[in-house]
Amino acid sequence: MKFGYFSIIQWHESKTQEESIREVMEEIVLADELGYDEAWLGEHHFSRHGLISGMFSTLGYVAARTKRIKLGTAVVVLPFHNPILVAQEAATVDILSNGRLLLGVGSGYQRQEFEGLGVNVEEARGRFREYLDVIIKAWSGKPEDTITHHGDFVNVDNLWAMPKPLQKPHPPLYIAVSTSPESVDYAASKNIQILVGGPTAVMGQAPDVVKLWRSKMEEYGNEYAPTDPPVSMGVYVAPTMEEAERDPVGRADFSGKILAKVGSPIGKDGKIPKGYEHWANRQRDREMSSEALRTGGIPSLIGTPEVVAENLEKIRDLGINHIFSAFGFPGLPREKTLRSMELFASEVMPHFKEAPAEVAGD
Repeated sequence: MKFGYFSIIQWHESKTQEESIREVMEEIVLADELGYDEAWLGEHHFSRHGLISGMFSTLGYVAARTKRIKLGTAVVVLPFHNPILVAQEAATVDILSNGRLLLGVGSGYQRQEFEGLGVNVEEARGRFREYLDVIIKAWSGKPEDTITHHGDFVNVDNLWAMPKPLQKPHPPLYIAVSTSPESVDYAASKNIQILVGGPTAVMGQAPDVVKLWRSKMEEYGNEYAPTDPPVSMGVYVAPTMEEAERDPVGRADFSGKILAKVGSPIGKDGKIPKGYEHWANRQRDREMSSEALRTGGIPSLIGTPEVVAENLEKIRDLGINHIFSAFGFPGLPREKTLRSMELFASEVMPHFKEAPAEVAGD
């Protein structure tokens, strides 16, 4: 299995913005030292939900502070950015990190972010798909090759987009998906991995989404083995079950309270933007998510190392072999988040990592 660290750098009232950012940077350094496979960072704007607005400057800093851990974006919201600049900045980070970049992308969903950046949410899906094509074109070919593209949102002729990324043909790409079959089908049609998270994981639907992606990859004739889509899950490890169950109380719903106010593409008039029709069922999804938490749903990864390892076995049996998590909660004492990371790395991860091959004569 693969295990990753994840943060959008939420700004809890108990910390300053500077503390929030610096502490996450130190946690990523620790994840590198502890042997985590990846560190994933997500972009957000204009609320306490997340402080990462300059994704590539942040990744450049992380690249300089770490040695081996892969650096992932979960995600860069493509409609908010010029795709040529995304291609160039991502390639630069790939070079500076010696080929450790994983580029996860999404179309965004918070209307207040679109409005704050002056981007029409009705164009989000179209921009996302065209921008992704432009990024792949900009990365392709020899260093001296140029890009020509005439589309609905990008028109360039013989543009010399550089540098090219270190990884060939380009860094691994991931598309964030929910439970929508259309989004999963699109990722598979492009031969791109998916990122799965949020209510999809909580409600127990992540295994079905991963299974659907694999089946669609086969349908399009794309080879996916040995890759496993990353799935975002809540993980918190403590020495006792009493502490593991007590610590999230009043903290685990920090994001939910914010997203209840800003986490929707739907306008004040109730109109659902084109491409976001599945949001009509969002309230139902939240109710299902809450019910799943109460009745069990997918096995919980909150508990002692023994309990987390046992439940992780069940999750692996469901076909999930790649997870990433924050390992704590906004407002949690810092030492407990660090302890959670350390306990997971020392007492859980070793059960799911392949043993080194025996050397002849041993």
